[in-house]
Amino acid sequence: MKETDYKAVAVSDERWRNFVLVPLVGVYLFSMLITLSHLGEPFSFMGELFSAETSEALIFTDSVVSLYLIVGILKRQRLTLWLLIVYNFVVSFNGIANLFLLPVQQIVTASGAIVPDHHYRLNAFCVFVLFLLLNVFLYLNRRHFDNKSIYLW
Repeated sequence: MKETDYKAVAVSDERWRNFVLVPLVGVYLFSMLITLSHLGEPFSFMGELFSAETSEALIFTDSVVSLYLIVGILKRQRLTLWLLIVYNFVVSFNGIANLFLLPVQQIVTASGAIVPDHHYRLNAFCVFVLFLLLNVFLYLNRRHFDNKSIYLW
């Protein structure tokens, strides 16, 4: 095999590696935008419903963490891989804690939406499963995170 053949294979492998991580950027960007859209509304975290300044601080913090994770994915940073897995577990645990510790009517009333209880429970469970599946996807594609630097620049 000639050296040019090897370079062609290496370039296509590099392009494929970048395309595998694109859906992750989309998922976390979409998650960040949804979180930011709730700015000023009550925010449920670990079984408690926060409002006013506390809710805005939690939403801002979640958005900054999501932005850091998005940049880390784009840089293929290995530290970001493990932070993503931890973040997904925290979000999953938060959803389950809110589901079991907060009355559904309290959340529905605070959000101002008219949603039946079973729709809210199904939505919370689907989000829980989604983040667990994201962890499986991350773990199976961990070889794509090859930047060992702890800094994003």
